[in-house]
Amino acid sequence: METKLSSLALLDFASTTSPTIPLLSFLPVLILCLLLAFINPTRRVKLPGPTGLPLVGNLFQLRSGHARALARWTNEYGGIFRLALGEREAIVINTYADVNKTLVQQGAAFQSRPEFKLWHGAFTKALAVDAPSTIGTAPFSEEISKYRRLLAAQTTVAGLKRFNHFTARRCFSLVHLLSKSAKSGIPQDLGFHFWTTAIGISVDTFFGRTFEDDVTRLIADLSIKTFRQRSLGTPIHDHVPLVAAAERLALIVATPLHFVLRRLEWASWMDSIYRAEAYAKKLRDVEVGCCTRLLQDLHRRLDAGDPTPCQMGDILRLNGALTPNDELRLTTTVFASGMGVGTNLTWLAALLAGHPEMQENAYRAIEEVYGGEVPDPLDTDRVEYIKALGMEAGRYFASIRLGFPRETYEDVVVDGVLIPKSVLVAYNAYQINRDPQRYDFAEDFLPERWTDGRYGRTDVKQAKVGVPHLNHGAGRRMCMGVPNVNKMLYANLVLLLHFFKLERGPLDDTTIGTVFPAARAVGEASLSVNPIDDQVSACDPQALPLAAGIKLTVRDPDALDRWLADGHRELDQWEGPSLLDTPSPMFNFKEWTVG
Repeated sequence: METKLSSLALLDFASTTSPTIPLLSFLPVLILCLLLAFINPTRRVKLPGPTGLPLVGNLFQLRSGHARALARWTNEYGGIFRLALGEREAIVINTYADVNKTLVQQGAAFQSRPEFKLWHGAFTKALAVDAPSTIGTAPFSEEISKYRRLLAAQTTVAGLKRFNHFTARRCFSLVHLLSKSAKSGIPQDLGFHFWTTAIGISVDTFFGRTFEDDVTRLIADLSIKTFRQRSLGTPIHDHVPLVAAAERLALIVATPLHFVLRRLEWASWMDSIYRAEAYAKKLRDVEVGCCTRLLQDLHRRLDAGDPTPCQMGDILRLNGALTPNDELRLTTTVFASGMGVGTNLTWLAALLAGHPEMQENAYRAIEEVYGGEVPDPLDTDRVEYIKALGMEAGRYFASIRLGFPRETYEDVVVDGVLIPKSVLVAYNAYQINRDPQRYDFAEDFLPERWTDGRYGRTDVKQAKVGVPHLNHGAGRRMCMGVPNVNKMLYANLVLLLHFFKLERGPLDDTTIGTVFPAARAVGEASLSVNPIDDQVSACDPQALPLAAGIKLTVRDPDALDRWLADGHRELDQWEGPSLLDTPSPMFNFKEWTVG
C-alpha cells in the first residue's frame, strides 16, 4: 500500500503520548513555533486572495479538495488571485482570458518551473547529486530549450507517422484485450486496457520495440505512483521549513529512544516521517533502473545496425552521442507521456457506458465514413465525432487539475499589478475548462461543441484560435506531446466504439481485485461519473477515476473474429530485422514492484 508522509506527525505524536521525557524534547521547538506563529511571510504580490493561517497560509484550506476550494475563491476574488503556501507566494489563474494575458501574451515571463524539496530533492537526487529532473519539471534554462528542440522534432503530426507501426500493434493488442473482456460476459474495469495501451504506444515509439504487457504494466503503475507525489501543498514540510526543521530535530532527539518508544507504541510518528522520502527514493530508483535498462537495450540494437524508426534512436542517429544524464533526462520525460491519455480514456469509457445514445452517435458517424468497414485508427481526421469525444473528455474531466505549475522567470506586470520573479503560478485547468465565457453549458459533457465548425460553444461557430482547453497547458512550456495525445485518443476510441457496446454494471469480489491501478479499487464511480465526486483523491495532481464495471458486448462477432485472426497486418507498416524479435529486456518484477 502506498504511504505518504504525515505532515502532522508531530501533532500525532503529541496526542498519543503522555507528557513525559519525549515531550520535553519538543520544548524548544514548541517555543519557536509560538514565536513564529504570529509572523506572516512578506507579501510581495498585491492581489486579493483568501486569508490564511500564520506560518502555513492556505495549505490546510486546500485539503478540502483543490477544485472546490479554488472554484469558491474564484467566485470571490476573480480570475487571478493570490495564495500563501507556507513560505511560498502563489498566484492562481482561473479564466481563459487570464491565461491569454499571462501564459500566452507574456509567455517569456511565465516559462520557468518551481522546485520542490520532495520532487527535486529526495526524488530527483535519490541516485546522484547531479541527477536530472524531467524536462517538464525543470526550471527554465537554455539547456531545457535544447532538450525541447530535440523532442519537438519527434512529436510533430508528420513526424509521428514514422512510428505508425507501433501504434498499430498496440491498437491490435487493445482490441484483443477488449475481446477477452467481452467474452467473459461480466462487467470489468478497463483501466488496465487503456493505461497499458497508451503507455505502451509512448514507450514502444520512444525505444523502438513492442514491449510485453508485463513491462508496460510495470511502467504504467510506476508512472502513476510517481506522479501522485506531486500534489500541490503536500507534504507540508515542502512548504513550511519550520515543520521540516522540527521534524528533523525531533528525530535527532528521539532516535536514541527509538527502542523504548516502540515498546511503548509511541514510535509510529517517527516511522511516518521517514516513510515519504524512502518511498520517493524507491520510486526514483525503479524509474531510473527501468530507463537505464531500456536505454542499454536500445544502444545494443543501434550498435548492431537496427534501422527501426524510433524517437530516441532517431535523436541519437541525428545528434550523435549524448551524456548519460542527457539520455536519462530525455527518457524520464517521455517515460510516462501516455499516462494522461489512459486517465482520460478510463474516465470517458465509464461515462459512455451510461450513455448509449452517445455510443450510437459515434457508431453512426463511423459507419457514414467507412460504410461497414473497420475504421483505420491511424487516419485520425476522418470521423469528426470521434475527435470531438476525445476533445470533450480533455475539457470535461481535466485530468491534470492544476496543470504543471509555473514560476515567474522575471518580474511581470498583469493588469497593473507587479508579479515579482520566482512566484509560483498555478493555472486552474479544471476551472478554466468551465469558464462560462469560453464554454456554454460548461458543466455538461457535450461533444457537439467541437463539431460542425464549433470550437467550445454550441451556440456559435468560430475559428479555431488558441488551445481548446487547458489539459495540456498553454504558451511556452506547453506539452509537446499534444499531437500524439490526440492520435492515441482517436485510435483507441474509434476501434472501441466500432467493435463494442458498453454498459455499466457492478464489479464482483473477483473483478474488483483486477482494478488497475489498485488505488482506484477504494470505491466504484457513480453512474453519472462526476469528475469531482468520483475521483480517488480530491487533492491528487492527476484525477484518477474510481473503479467502474463495464460490460462489453461485441456488435458483430464474426467481423471481430476475422479482424483478430488476420492480425490487421495492413497497419503494420514496418518490417524490422530479426533482431526485433528477441525478447525485451528482462525485469525483476519482484524487486521493481513498488507497493
